[in-house]
Amino acid sequence: MALRYEHCEEDQRWFYRFSWFHLMRPLTWSGTISPVLAATALAAKKGAVRIDVLLAMLAASVLIQSAVNMLNDYFDRLRGQDVDKWTNKHDDGPAHRSIPAVASAMLTAAVALGAYLAWQSYAAIAWIGTVAIICGIAYSAGPRPLASLGLGELTAATCMGPVVTVLAYAVQRHAPNAAPFALSIPFALLIASMILTNNIRDIEKDRPFRRTLAIRLGRKNAARLLAVLLASTYLSIAVLIFWHVVPLLAAITVLALPLAIRLCLCFRPSASRAEEISGMKWAARHHWAVGLLLTLSLWLSP
Repeated sequence: MALRYEHCEEDQRWFYRFSWFHLMRPLTWSGTISPVLAATALAAKKGAVRIDVLLAMLAASVLIQSAVNMLNDYFDRLRGQDVDKWTNKHDDGPAHRSIPAVASAMLTAAVALGAYLAWQSYAAIAWIGTVAIICGIAYSAGPRPLASLGLGELTAATCMGPVVTVLAYAVQRHAPNAAPFALSIPFALLIASMILTNNIRDIEKDRPFRRTLAIRLGRKNAARLLAVLLASTYLSIAVLIFWHVVPLLAAITVLALPLAIRLCLCFRPSASRAEEISGMKWAARHHWAVGLLLTLSLWLSP
């Protein structure tokens, strides 16, 4: 599959200041890795799981997320945003004009893996995966990207919550039921909090270009919503324990609570700009911590 976009002459000269790996934003990969591992652990309670299918699901998910992350920076540069990330001096960094081709190759590989997963399990997986890819591209592409309409958090929560969790469960040849949908709730809340963190940090930068949820709510209310999302994550895990969807051992996710508190402090009224900028790293660390602890509790439980 190919992504073709118009370039102005100036954009042909821009190069990313960092590496291709940095452009993929690996710190955010917990958004797909954690729900895939957790859903596979849930599937393992029903019977044996196939490692080749798990690896294919992980690879496809990370490829899609990485390609979407790359395209987000690509389109931001086209709109005149984040110019500090780019230079017109040729160095080892990725060329701006090369990003669509590389992202297309990654999405093509993800589609091939998705076809394999559909062949091994359910045909509907191919269609659902295709819709998820389209939503990922629409997140930042086009004249009215989803991120600019205040739908970034909802889009990410849907695709990296119920969609990826249920797909990871289904590819192990288990018909989806209420359990994987319920398990997806904390992951949806976690990724929504990560996107909201990014949007609160970028309120002033985004204001001329888009109307994110953070801009629509205002900084103070957006910070309050962030606290609600983080608190709801732990509440949802408590409910899942009560419903016996996850084991009592899942209570160990409370060990990540200091990271959530630190994230909230990054957006207190007296927070410095440096603290706001660090918020995204704390959000990613929090996602990794909660996601891996929840996954560990599922794998270790009888």
